[in-house]
Amino acid sequence: MENWKDTKKGSCCLFGDYSGHRILDFDEMNEQLNQLVHFKEQEAIGMTTFQYPIRHFTYGTGPYHVILTAGTHASELITNCFLIHFMKELDQHMFLDPKQFTLHFIPILNPEGTIILTSAIRTVIPRKITPFWEELLCIQYYTNSRLEDNYVIEKEDKDNKLQMWMFRYADSNCIPKKHKQLRESVKEIIETEKLPKGAMIAWSSNGVGIDLNANVPNPRYIKAMRQKIPFYHELRLNQISMTSKGPIGCPFRSNQFQFEPENKAIIRLYKDLIKKEKVLGSFIYHACGNLIYYLDEIDEKVNKENSIQNTKYNLQIAKKYQEATGYRILKDHKETTVDYMLKKILPGTILVELGNIRSTPLSQFIDSIDLVYSHIMNDNKKALIETIEMMKKLYENKG
Repeated sequence: MENWKDTKKGSCCLFGDYSGHRILDFDEMNEQLNQLVHFKEQEAIGMTTFQYPIRHFTYGTGPYHVILTAGTHASELITNCFLIHFMKELDQHMFLDPKQFTLHFIPILNPEGTIILTSAIRTVIPRKITPFWEELLCIQYYTNSRLEDNYVIEKEDKDNKLQMWMFRYADSNCIPKKHKQLRESVKEIIETEKLPKGAMIAWSSNGVGIDLNANVPNPRYIKAMRQKIPFYHELRLNQISMTSKGPIGCPFRSNQFQFEPENKAIIRLYKDLIKKEKVLGSFIYHACGNLIYYLDEIDEKVNKENSIQNTKYNLQIAKKYQEATGYRILKDHKETTVDYMLKKILPGTILVELGNIRSTPLSQFIDSIDLVYSHIMNDNKKALIETIEMMKKLYENKG
């Protein structure tokens, strides 16, 4: 890969603002988090199966609290990168009053999956690469994914996928040796489940192959899972079963349900904060679709006296966020996700899907198509600032 280090030959740009490479690996994320000045690192909200801390940072000491999380699905890498980018901007410019707000950031909810996914990315897109080549490889990945979607629809194709084949040399050995237990777990999953080459580039799950958002007692495909019937993902991921441990979809480790440690930690954080503080709401980041999901408690027929009030508040927040992003607003009906549970726990919670082009983890870093990356970073920063300010006003008016 030495040729990628030649910055002179690949120094030209396509379009957009190129101040440096955009894709952060796990170590780079932590390096940038360690450099924050106006943030305080709190005790980790929990530890993963392989004893990685789920880091928790706070900004400000004000009475109004907000929770922001990213990276539930490791392959939705743009969420981690956006939230860390926002934290860096907030650290430099302090555009939200630290005397009014206490913002709680969980920028890497799924550290195990993030290590796996970004280790795979670095086999093709190393750190020392020019922005031009980073952009070009992301476009290639996106184009290959689109082709594969067409092949699946037109040819009912289940053969090797072009976008995965780009990462065919990404196996457990690409995970740094310092992550020994994680490497061994990924190797076992790949071999046991006979995953296709390059499957690590689609890794959404944690290190034991469990999809954190699907990790609920009654997931969508519980019968197929208990009967050990493969339930394959759609389109470009139709080689991967969601009813067994692997990159995506598997809800729990065995027939006996248990919450993964990452989910125990985030649910505990929500509940503890609600008991102690004035929590305005939370923002949960996923990719992709340019969508905002809110919980309509009236439509969900929740038997609460305050269901009308909660629904109105949720919708007001979603609409305010929409003003800066243009994202489409949808009601959440997915009782089969942890995100849905968090919306039930805390009014004022919205789920935001970043990016208007599909195929994670790389497509959302493209700027030469619709300025996707720039819009994600700029529009969502503006949306967060304006929405959090409005949430405070609504809370004060309610009081």
